[in-house]
Amino acid sequence: MAFALKDILLSGSPTRAAYFYDLRAAPDYRGSMKRGLYRLWKAAEEEAIAGGAALFYGFVKEDNSASLRVTAKGGASPVGTFGILSLSSLPRRESPLPPLAEGEIPLGIQAVEEASAGHDLRPLDLPEIYRRGRELGYLRGIWRLEDGRSFAQASVWDLSHVYRGVVLRMPTSLTLLRLALNPFAALLPLPRVPRVGEKVAYWSLFDLLRGGPNGDALLDRLIRRLQHRAAQEGIQLLTAFSYLEPPGTPLPRRFLGKLLRYRTMVKPIAAPLPEGPLYLDVRDA
Repeated sequence: MAFALKDILLSGSPTRAAYFYDLRAAPDYRGSMKRGLYRLWKAAEEEAIAGGAALFYGFVKEDNSASLRVTAKGGASPVGTFGILSLSSLPRRESPLPPLAEGEIPLGIQAVEEASAGHDLRPLDLPEIYRRGRELGYLRGIWRLEDGRSFAQASVWDLSHVYRGVVLRMPTSLTLLRLALNPFAALLPLPRVPRVGEKVAYWSLFDLLRGGPNGDALLDRLIRRLQHRAAQEGIQLLTAFSYLEPPGTPLPRRFLGKLLRYRTMVKPIAAPLPEGPLYLDVRDA
């Protein structure tokens, strides 16, 4: 288990928080996992308090009952649920959709600021997150589609140069699907199934926004275009992040992909529980 201190907005006020992550135990230690993880939790909480944290929070997978019990025993409560929609890139011969130009990026960031105004857990300086992302090479760009009074927007973060997942095992069904699909994936808009041992590069989509009467349709179209753009750049997987409660942007379900659900677990130390809509910080997820 680890945690990081950060400054966030809570009910509109600056608040020091501690974000916990990697709450896990080795398989051969799971016989006493609950006791061991709880000790880790208490030790991390004490360090967070010493660092001035007024709030202790993190994300736990919805079906991870052991970790949910540990965080609940530690005094944390679920305050929101977000989803991660995993999508394959899709090859297609078309002109790539360009991101916002250099001079338009501040307008894209401003749109995120306006949409997330009043959201708890939002970083104090949102433009700084984007500036640092560009500086470190993580932010691939901001993409936006507009049609009259409607729009859709997403920021793309590329962590493939610092992290690549490796396929460790493959169900027989996917192995058969790979044999059937992969010969055609280079010619048709079909997903390519990786082999066991293959490294997988991925893009993460954050700050999904849509507005206007055709906003949902534009968001669907934007994600589809990003699937094509990813394939053109050698990316195999896209993950889209969004809170599932209103006013969060609903993740499109017509896409062929897997939806994972996570609970945001929060323990108040010297601050109240978040009550309003929540912001999903790219640094946390």
